Amino acid sequence: MDVLTARPRLLRWVTLLAVMAVVLAGGIALATRSDSASPSLPPRTAEQLLADVSQANVPGLSGTVVSTARLGLPALPSLGGRGGNASLDSLLAGSHTARVWFAGRERVRLAVTGSLAESDVIRNGQDLWVYQSQDNSVTHLRLPADKSAAAEEQRRRAAAAGAVTPQEAARRLVAAITPTTTVRVERTARAAGRDVYQLRLEPKDQRSLIDAVVLAVDGQTHVPLQVRVLAKSGEAPAFEIGFTDVQFRVPADDVFAFTPPPGAKVTERSLGEVAEHERQEQAEGRAALAASRPAVLGSGWTSVLVLRGVDLSAAGTGGERTGGMLSGLLRATTPVRGAFGQGRLLRTALLTGLLTDDGRLYVGAVTPEALQAAAARPLSAARPFTGHGATR
Repeated sequence: MDVLTARPRLLRWVTLLAVMAVVLAGGIALATRSDSASPSLPPRTAEQLLADVSQANVPGLSGTVVSTARLGLPALPSLGGRGGNASLDSLLAGSHTARVWFAGRERVRLAVTGSLAESDVIRNGQDLWVYQSQDNSVTHLRLPADKSAAAEEQRRRAAAAGAVTPQEAARRLVAAITPTTTVRVERTARAAGRDVYQLRLEPKDQRSLIDAVVLAVDGQTHVPLQVRVLAKSGEAPAFEIGFTDVQFRVPADDVFAFTPPPGAKVTERSLGEVAEHERQEQAEGRAALAASRPAVLGSGWTSVLVLRGVDLSAAGTGGERTGGMLSGLLRATTPVRGAFGQGRLLRTALLTGLLTDDGRLYVGAVTPEALQAAAARPLSAARPFTGHGATR
């Protein structure tokens, strides 16, 4: 099956891991904090640490990235298909591992492993390869060379961004979030075998189910190595993703060399085909969003997503797998009644969901009381959900 069309979400997840590991915008790892004394690193303020991260730049790296979700959902029937690929049920309650190699923007490799299969995404210059071991399929895309005009535009944007120093940008960021968030640097620790700073962000609003978000920043390169989302209930992180091991050196050239294995079905694709598929997918997504009109109530840590027109009958008609999962979730809910009407409430360690009898779905990382209070508000008070800046 063609992963560039049939598995767009998996590829986006893989791309997200690449962004976190390569663009240095984030990364979450299983905690490897040492029980021994904290390592000795020079003191840094939150502003200094954020500025350090914004300037982090390494010529190459490789490592293992693990994501783990412990949302406290009930046992659900598997949606997985062949080969043990990532599925909705395992993404909500399970772990996933990826190997990451980076040697500049044009040489990147990610290998996502499942219980019985592996998916590889390899960028080597103008060649982009996607390999799925489960059906021994390969998709090859030839990318255009980096044109001088594009490079010039990147330089122009970088110069414009440089009008504000990283230190000033970090100061503004901290100033913007401190009205709702407590930001502090915790004691130094160990993560992925490295000495790290820990930056802790805690919601001030007690209605949030999030206790804190903790970033571990490498003390030498200032690359983020860990992000952990801690719920108020439970000792283990509700969600975490990042490096369990990392090496800051340029990988060997042969890491990015790829030859389709014997017997593999190779599909050649063009940028035009991929762009057209993306256009169709986006159009379908916009139509679905317009039909259900997702919206947001509240802001910041206590934002609540609202979706209208949810059909409860899907639990019995959505197919054996999908219907089974929805039925499993509904069995874990509790009947509730309030100013919003009647419905069913589901609470996990990190999220609360409310499905009303008239088809409104409310989801947020907030207490059941806060969610029901949001559901009692008129829908006219909600603003459209745009995906970007939805909590403004």
